[in-house]
Amino acid sequence: MPMFRALAVSFVLLWLCNSPAAALDLFATHKVTVQFAAADGKPMADAEVKVYAPGDTTHVVKTGKTDKDGKFTFGADRDGFWTAEARISGDVARASIKVGGADEERGGLSPFLVIGALFVLLAIAVWYRFLRARARRPGPGP
Repeated sequence: MPMFRALAVSFVLLWLCNSPAAALDLFATHKVTVQFAAADGKPMADAEVKVYAPGDTTHVVKTGKTDKDGKFTFGADRDGFWTAEARISGDVARASIKVGGADEERGGLSPFLVIGALFVLLAIAVWYRFLRARARRPGPGP
């Protein structure tokens, strides 16, 4: 029964997110939205998008599709110039996006915060199991 609940919660969370990739992007410190348009100015709806991290234009780090307005949103985990490329029926659009800066507000979860919280939860679980085992032990005989 707990497995069914976990599965149901997972499906609800995925349904509430814009995309499954957004649900798994815990360490993104910036949310970036880019809008692609064809040469005639029309939005590139349902175009395949590839995103490249700063300084590495050979390895794709994120993929997805644009929405009906040609917009694509992704989480960036570091500052720098990110490159996004959209393709649909022979049209190609590229964008370089500067992420970060002194005047920009950062968001997302810190990896140190997540790992620290997991260690605290683990310590609580071990302590609880210890107390339960201690309470179940029979006391000394009369």
